[in-house]
Amino acid sequence: MVYDLDSKCRKNFRNKLLGILNDCNPKPKAVFCIAVEEIEAWLLGDLPAIKKAYPKAKDKELRKYKNDSICGTWERLADAVFAGGAEQLKATHGVGAEKSKWAITITPHMDVETNKSQSFCYFRDKMRSLPCNSA
Repeated sequence: MVYDLDSKCRKNFRNKLLGILNDCNPKPKAVFCIAVEEIEAWLLGDLPAIKKAYPKAKDKELRKYKNDSICGTWERLADAVFAGGAEQLKATHGVGAEKSKWAITITPHMDVETNKSQSFCYFRDKMRSLPCNSA
């Protein structure tokens, strides 16, 4: 499972999720991967991918972002790639639809080996460690 941390304490949030898992009977196999602060942190972990998807993305806005920081992550991405930035997006569009568009547009250009988001790298490595089911 992948969750956005938002502004929650990572340790407390993870413990809450583990508590829910431990209450399950039967207990399913689960791995929790927490995106710090939001899934957009994973996109911002690969600035070259953003620039390939959005060649006019504002470098100054992208450079302001510190990987996996709690800083208004989606707003930072919007300020870099959306005309008028986050404020314009909130006022005129569906934020969720635009976030989906970013994911669809940026991810084909991502290099999972060089992504700078620690939470993305944790997710990547957890996925790699899972046993594959071959039919």
